[in-house]
Amino acid sequence: MDFASVVIVVVVIALCALPFVLGAFRGLDRKADELEDVDPQTAQALRKAREDMDRGKGYYGPRQ
Repeated sequence: MDFASVVIVVVVIALCALPFVLGAFRGLDRKADELEDVDPQTAQALRKAREDMDRGKGYYGPRQ
């Protein structure tokens, strides 16, 4: 395989994985919407977790 073939394969794999990565982030938002009426505190915590992930904070991210 030459370099162009390798690049094409990597791009195709990345494009196939993209919906799964984005779906994981959207899953938190959907779950927070579902829990809004039942448990507002949990919904708020899920939204806060999503904001932290968007900012690069989290278990392995910067600590305050």
